[in-house]
Amino acid sequence: MPACGQPGTDCAPRAHRVEVSVLGGVVGGGDLGSTDATLLTNEVPTAGRSSLFTTRSAIGQAPLVEGRLGVRLVRGWFVEGGVSYARPELSVDISADVEGAPNVTATSRLTQVVGDVGLQYRWTLGRVAPFVMAGGGYLRQLDEPRTTAETGWMGYGGAGALIRLGTRPGVWQHLAVRGDVRVLWLRDGIILDDQRGPTYQATAGLVVGF
Repeated sequence: MPACGQPGTDCAPRAHRVEVSVLGGVVGGGDLGSTDATLLTNEVPTAGRSSLFTTRSAIGQAPLVEGRLGVRLVRGWFVEGGVSYARPELSVDISADVEGAPNVTATSRLTQVVGDVGLQYRWTLGRVAPFVMAGGGYLRQLDEPRTTAETGWMGYGGAGALIRLGTRPGVWQHLAVRGDVRVLWLRDGIILDDQRGPTYQATAGLVVGF
């Protein structure tokens, strides 16, 4: 049988109807904003507020695992849903204490679960299939003592590529490797700043098509 790339051969993989992806990667952190702890004063005739200390919070970068399920709609269009799990570190810097106490940083580990659904458009170029995608979903964050649970939502857009491991009939024809990078917009959840900026997620892993 002629090798892929020789005249008379077709290197385009058979389009699968359903794909299951198992991915690992990293999700970026971000600044959660700052706030002042204040105390109402007893000034006359009107009371004011006095700052006791300032806190600034941030979520660190963390590894994640993710599972995704994609279903081909027509031609290069797929609808895809996924669930990811990560345990980023939440840090709170306490400074500017009114009594002159030294600055301290408190840390806690969060459990972060994201479920999303979106659309993907894919081009097939032989065994390589670049794609773009966009969607949104549900965010849930739980602190380490498991006393505070917050929910929110997320949106994302990104791009990546899928590389088929084989084109001939058999097991390898159903396997591919995938990598993608996404820009994430997280809202609500454990957050102190309504203007929180975007962060990122980068993943890679194995895809099985049926």
